[in-house]
Formats: sequence, C-alpha cells, structure tokens
Amino acid sequence: MSIITLTTDLGYRDPYLAIVKACLYARIANPRLIDLSCDIKDNAITDAAYILKTTVPFFPENTIHLVGVKFIVSKGIIHKKNEVDNTRYLLASFHDQYILTPDNGLLTLLDPNFANPVYQLYYNDAGQHRFFLKDIFVDVAAHLATNKPISDIAIATTDYYKAFQLESFASPNNLKGKNCYVDDFGNIVTNITQHQFIEAQKGRTFSIVLPGVRISKISNTYDDVKFGDALALFNSFGFLEIALNGGSAFKLMHPREVGRNFDFNLTIDFYD
Repeated sequence: MSIITLTTDLGYRDPYLAIVKACLYARIANPRLIDLSCDIKDNAITDAAYILKTTVPFFPENTIHLVGVKFIVSKGIIHKKNEVDNTRYLLASFHDQYILTPDNGLLTLLDPNFANPVYQLYYNDAGQHRFFLKDIFVDVAAHLATNKPISDIAIATTDYYKAFQLESFASPNNLKGKNCYVDDFGNIVTNITQHQFIEAQKGRTFSIVLPGVRISKISNTYDDVKFGDALALFNSFGFLEIALNGGSAFKLMHPREVGRNFDFNLTIDFYD
C-alpha cells in the first residue's frame, strides 16, 4: 500500500483533482491518498514549499509527494540557464521520500543546501503537459509504487532551477525576517526560527513593532493574550508566528485587500 500526497492549485470546485485521484486508484493497488493542500493560490510555490517542508518529516519512507504548482514567470526568461521551465518535471528524494514537481525551484526552497540526486522525467507527448498531474505524474507514481528502477522513467540531472528565499539576518541589536506563509486563520509565519531568535537575543529584552501594536514577549499559546490582542509565538514547526487572538494578523497588518502574496518584513530590536 502506497501513501501518495497531493499539493496542488486545483481546488475543490472543479473535477480536476477528483480525476487525478481516480487515475491513481485505477493504476495503483490500494493507494492511500492524502491532500496536503490542494487550494494553493496565485502560483505560490513558496506556500507549497512551506507545506511540504513542515509535513514531510511526519510521513514514512517511500511516501510519494505529487506537487502540482507551477512558478509562472516571464516567457522571455524560462529557457535561460537556471531559470524556471514548467515543461520539465523532476523526481527527487527528500527525507527518504519521493518528490515529483515541475522544474519550479521547489527543491532548494525545501532546503537551501539541497544536494540529493535529481532526475528529469521522460514523457513523449507535448499534450501531456496540459494536465501533467494526470498524464505524467500518475504514471510515475505507479512506477515508484511497484519499486521499479528510476532509470526506466528518468535521467539524472544537475540542471534544474534553484530558487532561494531571503534568509533572516541578525545584527548586534536586531533580527530581521519576513513572512514565508499565511495560514487560513490569518496567522503570519515568518522565516525566523526559535534557534535564531535565542542566538540573537542572548537573554536581552526585545521589541517587535507592528502597525498600532508593540510586542515584547513570546507567548506559549494564543490564549496568553486577551481576545483581539496581537502576539508572537513559535509555532509547532519552530517558526516565529505573528497572530491575533480570535482574529487575523494578516488583516491587522494589511486592512486593505492585497492578496496572499504580500511582502511582510519583521524587525526584532534587542535592548541591554
């Protein structure tokens, strides 16, 4: 029995996701299909990377992760060296599991030091590109589920797009980071880890200044503050999160509609 996860932008209103699942059931004996997230918006490959990075460690070896999110860029640059090419599809290992993804920069977003072997998948018909989850990834998942050689379906490559997020930055008196994900509660997850915070803080007091609010402590739960108050905590995955008890920190930071792909920069100042 194979565990197969799906991370896509197909949503749940249209039949496309159901078609992919039907084809997986038809090709693989007793698969266990799990939606990691199938409602990713605006080609947000960074959202897909955060979702995979935080969930993959909970799955057993040989789980197969299908990622159906492209990274849309200007057509004028997609064939240049180390640029996105959404017509290429990759197979790689991560935590002893399989990742199937377009050539969209996902692998180095999962880990900036990603160095595992990467394979470019074969496919014969350009028409398969239109619905690659069904017409390419289902076949590959079926192949992997029966432990057949990767060399039958792919060739090793080092020529794939490498994307990198801006890393958090520490100076003697502050720590700077930015958002890497906004969940459906409006919680803003930053790229600052608990380890980075402790290393930069060195036991000092600190202040996080946000529009209309100042945060000077790290909470353990959302209920540590009054209803409607803002807070900072480290989430279950060790990332610093800005939240609003009973509300949306995203809406607090951006009262006007700006979409999910917004640029939120965070500075933590330290005081002796």
